[in-house]
Amino acid sequence: MELHIQKCQHCGSRNLRNILSRQLEQRVYVQCRDCKQLVARYVLAKGGYHHVGKGFESFLRSVERDGGFSSARSIQSDFDSLEQSVKEEFDALLSDTKEKYGDDMP
Repeated sequence: MELHIQKCQHCGSRNLRNILSRQLEQRVYVQCRDCKQLVARYVLAKGGYHHVGKGFESFLRSVERDGGFSSARSIQSDFDSLEQSVKEEFDALLSDTKEKYGDDMP
């Protein structure tokens, strides 16, 4: 098993925030709280999200939200597309989050 404690690749901080986005796929965006940069994005596997303490119904809602994966024509093309779309998604997510929470995001 490989174990890794994540830190910001821009400033080295371990002061990170996870932002859950529920779309067809459930995604977790990791943002550095210190420099505000995007650190990583994760797509959760089917059944990969469960709120501890919320019970079985929480798990079922998570499974219901899971989307499918499309097949790729080429690894490089998928990577290039992913790089661009993740950045755009994260920027849109930050805008939405700022609308909801203002400058004092939790």
